[in-house]
Amino acid sequence: MFPLLLLVVVTGAVVVFVLPLIFGPQLDVPSNLEYGNPSSMQFQISNQTLTPVEDLEYTCSISKLELTNGPAAKDASLVTRGNIRKLKARSATMGRCQTAYIIVDPIKTAEYKLTMTYKAYPWPQQRSRSYRTERKFDSC
Repeated sequence: MFPLLLLVVVTGAVVVFVLPLIFGPQLDVPSNLEYGNPSSMQFQISNQTLTPVEDLEYTCSISKLELTNGPAAKDASLVTRGNIRKLKARSATMGRCQTAYIIVDPIKTAEYKLTMTYKAYPWPQQRSRSYRTERKFDSC
């Protein structure tokens, strides 16, 4: 009886205290868009752990913008921010990176860098993750 109870307690402690540190929020971005908007990127942030994520903030920036008719745009960097107060356990929400940069030439690829900071319950420290994603656009 005692070994079974000890196993249940240890497993519960691992689920609540260790797994949120290892598995933080995940980012899901579609890579190829047939009729995508080159000045914005929509993505999904999901929390697959059994504990909530709090004070989630994200920052987006364009690190590379390649045009179909020539060189990459040099001045296309942008920074947008968003925040999510609480992301419940085993749930997801949508986010968007958007720029006011006016793009008149067709775009071949756009590379975004997304940085998230968050608190994983029950830990009070801020954690951070960075993702890079490249989107290809169909210029037809």
